[in-house]
Amino acid sequence: MSLIHPGLLLGIALAIIPVILHFLLRSKPKKLIFPALALLQRKKIQNSRRLKLRHLWLLLLRILVIVAIVLALTRPSLPPANYGFSTYELTMLITISLIAILAYLGLMRHFQKQRISQQSLNTHRTFLRGGIGAAAFLLVALLVLWPYQRRISAEISEPLPAVAENIPVTAVFLFDTSLSMDYRQDSLSRLDQARTIADEHLSNLPAQSRISVMHSSSEDNFPFQSDLTAVQSRIKSLKTSAFSLFLDDRLRAAINRQEDDFKRSQSAQEPGAGQSATADQFVREIYIYTDLARSAWRNQPSQSIRQQLERLKWLGIYVIDVGVTNPKNIGISHVTLSRESITLGNSVTVKAEIMTSGITTENTTLELYTQNDKGQLIKRDQRLLSTTASLETNTGSGAASKSNQETQLEMSLANISQKTTQGELRLTSSDPYLPDDVRYFTILAEPPPEILIISPDSASAQLWSAALAPEKLVALKKSRYHCKVVSLNELESTPLEQFAAVYLINVTALPPKAWRLCAEYVENGGGLCFVLGSDGDAPESMIVSFNSLAAQKVLPVELLGSLKFIPPEFLDLENNPHSLFEYFQELGGTGELSTREVSRFWRVEPTEQGQVIATYTDTRNSPAIIERNLGQGKVIVLTTGVDSSGWSQLLFARWSYLAFADQLTRYLIHTRSNRANYLAGEIASYQWPASATKPETFLLRTPDLKQLLIQVKAGAQQLTIPETTAVGQYQLIDNSSNSTRSSSGFSVNVSPAESNFTPISENELDQFLGAERYSITHDMEGLKRTIRTGRLGVEIFPFLATLLLLLFCLEHFTANFFYEIDQSAETVS
Repeated sequence: MSLIHPGLLLGIALAIIPVILHFLLRSKPKKLIFPALALLQRKKIQNSRRLKLRHLWLLLLRILVIVAIVLALTRPSLPPANYGFSTYELTMLITISLIAILAYLGLMRHFQKQRISQQSLNTHRTFLRGGIGAAAFLLVALLVLWPYQRRISAEISEPLPAVAENIPVTAVFLFDTSLSMDYRQDSLSRLDQARTIADEHLSNLPAQSRISVMHSSSEDNFPFQSDLTAVQSRIKSLKTSAFSLFLDDRLRAAINRQEDDFKRSQSAQEPGAGQSATADQFVREIYIYTDLARSAWRNQPSQSIRQQLERLKWLGIYVIDVGVTNPKNIGISHVTLSRESITLGNSVTVKAEIMTSGITTENTTLELYTQNDKGQLIKRDQRLLSTTASLETNTGSGAASKSNQETQLEMSLANISQKTTQGELRLTSSDPYLPDDVRYFTILAEPPPEILIISPDSASAQLWSAALAPEKLVALKKSRYHCKVVSLNELESTPLEQFAAVYLINVTALPPKAWRLCAEYVENGGGLCFVLGSDGDAPESMIVSFNSLAAQKVLPVELLGSLKFIPPEFLDLENNPHSLFEYFQELGGTGELSTREVSRFWRVEPTEQGQVIATYTDTRNSPAIIERNLGQGKVIVLTTGVDSSGWSQLLFARWSYLAFADQLTRYLIHTRSNRANYLAGEIASYQWPASATKPETFLLRTPDLKQLLIQVKAGAQQLTIPETTAVGQYQLIDNSSNSTRSSSGFSVNVSPAESNFTPISENELDQFLGAERYSITHDMEGLKRTIRTGRLGVEIFPFLATLLLLLFCLEHFTANFFYEIDQSAETVS
């Protein structure tokens, strides 16, 4: 225990004053003449004993009052520990108190039943109080105070050395710079509030202190600086970022910096006389300025930070919570496009999910803008945000979520005519959090992909072509694909690289050169599909061709033979989790596709590279659709026919057949479609068309008005863009030629988690940092008190002041009570 004013301990000597007053002012016995002198003498002895005991208690109370006054004025402090009673100690204290009270009441009732004189009863009561009080005190000392003392001694057995306030500090100021810190209250963002507290704290630091400023937007580690002006300038330049690292990862880096600096300080410092080898010339602390939003921390806490802090007893951790108690916000949480990549002339539906918390949506409008070919924003649509305009409104249940609402709005963009359409959704609101009031999106539109259909049977090829590109849609220039049908003899002379996907339908054999061309095409990113619905007249020659060495470098299966289902079987597509059937799951099932009979099929054995996508409903679960990834592309084999030549009835599945043809084609060319919408921090990529000349360089235009030249690596098939921390629209320009036309583009949005201001709980923080290993405060005054407690210990002045007040009241009550009894006794006498 340390004392701030130890000289005041001399005031304890003033405790002699009550003793002097007691002997000088004590009451003198009065001489009374009564007939029954013997009886009065016995009463006199009893009264004098009782009065001595009462005056002794009163004397002790007055001494304790003066001792408490002196101790309170010295402002003692104790080493940091948990000075509250544990559950066991508190339970034992209450039990002993109840037993003492019940014993006293029971014995008093027993004495009252004996009908003894009032004088004797008073005497018994006095001794009973003293005896039970002494016994209760001994039990409390043995069963409560002794375990309490052992526990506190264990907690402070290795106390931190007393730290004077003028010792220099080596501290890390770690700032949470995630976008949630942009929430404004009283015209100040949470980051502004954190800066204000940090600036004031800097001005209170002792001379020669060293500060390092870190933040969660990057992994940069700035050195410790003793120039506090430079530190203030560094803090003032901090900005929030749409992409942030997890705060616990940055805290781990800050702890490692403190430990490394401590080791360097030890190696450079020679222990002097009376100085320990482990002594440090600095107080080492880490200050975390954050709004405690749960999204800034990992979902699963790591044990390494807690174990490291348990080992580094000399490091203090202070969390400054600048969050808002009841945040209010209205923002766009998600923007969903019906399709990111479409063919020119088609339409796209834009769906926005709007979250509302603690604020009304009155006079709030959602506006839709798109850029024209000159880059100017044009308003395309707007909707008033209300329950009548929303498609669906979900209100949370429970008291904690009564003010949270989720509203969904849909808008349509018809007749997309630009190859890259970039737009944004805006909310016209005045809520305190602005980053989620705007969401960006990009739609990529290309001419219909070229699909090559090769078959010795032109009728089967035309049926598949009509399923992919119906004549009416082709006439309206709204078909998703452009199909070209060629005969099997034209395969070797056709440039396969110009096509996004190639179908070989009812092909019975291919020469080695054709197999080699197919392999090269798939390895470069093409999609190749074999439909094994041959006429079956020459199954042996087909087995030989498809099982040849050249064919097995392409195919995912080995042919075993052509068989019939008796009775017919079906495609087993129920609850199929493969991405090829995701579209059917959204519609509620595969419809008639899984109810059409399959009479003939090829029995196959998948190779090591082959993966079965779907099977038949026979007892063997024979493979129906098998795929293989080869290089940049993929190969798919369908082991039955899709026409009306007697293999299956799939052609008559109506819309399910058309949807299957479309989804199969989209799955084949998926490797060539580019993603157009990302979240901040994700790695974006761009893959140029296979038919285009490989570019050498790209010019990347970012939302923060930067232009970056990106080199294409030799042999690369796509471009990787890791710098996506800025929110907004990005443009990629092919810099290999003199063309200024944007080759492509994409959008980057804020993560929806940044709009979730739910604070991390204290239990979760305990899992990250360890219980009682850190301190949380909310303002500068609280930070000062917390730092004083962490450095100097727990100040017990409030406890002593409360004890002093109780002793004063108890002394006053006791004195009045005793004197009142004495006066009444004299009156009776």
